[in-house]
Amino acid sequence: MNDNPEPISRKSFLTILSLCISAIASGIWFVQFRNFISGKIIGPDRELGHRIRGNVEANLTSNLNVLSSEKVKVLILGSGISGLSAGYYLDKSGFQDFRILELESDSGGNSRSDKNAVGSYPWGAHYLPQPGEEAVLVRKFLEENKVITGKDKHGKPIYDERYLCFDPEERIFYQGRWNEGLYPGGHPGSAAFNEEQKFKKLAQFWRTKIGKDGKKAFTIPIDLSSRDPEILRLDKINFFEYIKEQGFSTKELLWYLDYSVRDDFGGSIDTVSAWVGLHYFCSRPTDANGEDLTLLTWPEGNGFLVNKLRTPISSKIQTGTLVEKVAASDSKESRFSVQVYSAETKEQKTIHCDSIVYALPSFTRKYILGEKSGVAEGLTYSPWLVANLTVDRVPTGKGIPPCWDNVIYQSQSLGYIVSTHQDLRAGRQESVLTYYQAFGNQDTVSTRKRMTRTSWSDWKESILSDLKKPHPDIEKRVKQIDIMLYAHAMIRPVPGMIWGGKRDRLALSYPNLHFAHSDLSGISIFEEALVRGHAAANKILGEQKL
Repeated sequence: MNDNPEPISRKSFLTILSLCISAIASGIWFVQFRNFISGKIIGPDRELGHRIRGNVEANLTSNLNVLSSEKVKVLILGSGISGLSAGYYLDKSGFQDFRILELESDSGGNSRSDKNAVGSYPWGAHYLPQPGEEAVLVRKFLEENKVITGKDKHGKPIYDERYLCFDPEERIFYQGRWNEGLYPGGHPGSAAFNEEQKFKKLAQFWRTKIGKDGKKAFTIPIDLSSRDPEILRLDKINFFEYIKEQGFSTKELLWYLDYSVRDDFGGSIDTVSAWVGLHYFCSRPTDANGEDLTLLTWPEGNGFLVNKLRTPISSKIQTGTLVEKVAASDSKESRFSVQVYSAETKEQKTIHCDSIVYALPSFTRKYILGEKSGVAEGLTYSPWLVANLTVDRVPTGKGIPPCWDNVIYQSQSLGYIVSTHQDLRAGRQESVLTYYQAFGNQDTVSTRKRMTRTSWSDWKESILSDLKKPHPDIEKRVKQIDIMLYAHAMIRPVPGMIWGGKRDRLALSYPNLHFAHSDLSGISIFEEALVRGHAAANKILGEQKL
């Protein structure tokens, strides 16, 4: 080895310098020093889930080599909120001979959560509005689990303040800076501002509207809403048609309404019904000024509620189990034979049972139940993307400081929430940002195909490109991006779905087989799923007494 190398010549130095300049100009230098971001695409298990479709198409389900069998009184198929709810209320009644089967490695469905070194974060639903007086079951559940701690002198619920979203709650990136709230209203007197005020008056009209049957126009649970034909006609047209009829036209208001229905229903303003669009704004309680009440939220989002449902019945939940087929049993000792496949052992077995709660999405019925009535045909389910970005500190930007919910005007995404927003520890910088995108376009089939073809790297670039609009330095802040793709995230309430008779037919039980998924309500929210599971549990308990 030469310990005394000769000095570099002027010619060599200039050559190296020229190469460096060329590298910088071509972007090579940037690539070499670009912040490294790790991550992956995780669940749901698409290949395993598609076995049921492949089995039916190949006519294999009747000729499978089933290795073993066992018996349980009641099987609950699916462990989303509705399935967990059914188990929760069976357990509360003292009935214990049941089991819950779940395809994924964890229960909770669209309300699942996770945690890393920074803290907990959601993989889907992330808040619960304060329930109104009609939502008796939801309020009682919150009381049982100490979220509601008492009542004030007017009889209204008192909530544990730790679970009420801390201020500041919401902001929107509009006209180059962060503004308070989610409406891009502009200054008083502007067309956008005036239309916002006009829409608030319209919402207040419908919020207080009583139908000819004496019921409120819009409530939660949805089935307590008025059946007045004047109101139900809103379910026959899409939300955009209705809004145009009312004379609204500013791009700000149309964007805001579109954002709102994508956020709750996964559909766009022109793919969901006018009835459900108004339901979003008019079904929940407000304060004396007509403003929304403070939301309930937790770092893990609705994973908090999942844990409250799951904890008493955790020993009853069997994950990594695909339900392949339900058929009448050959045995006199049971009514049903349920054929299942283990993701871990790659083996099949049969579970015999007397009753079933079907808490799986309704579109799976034709594969698992062999349902030929067509009642579940023609349903639309919205695809979603949820990404969790671990950052070294919460990004700020021009305007008001970071909020719990941060939305970008005219973005195709729904923005992001800050998982550590409820964390009071001083000096906290690291966080997880949960980023949402609902694909609200009409062609959901093409969207699903595109989702499966898109790599993690391409999703990463798309997400960062969106977030760079308000946060040019976001790439420096991010350490990891994990992505969850939901091909059939939630039922979409297209025109005719809510009051066209479809839901009534979907909810009809077979002998000892009861349906409980939230798609029976036409909208995918915690309140509806809890009610559906509770109703199915009561039907099961009624059968046990016969």
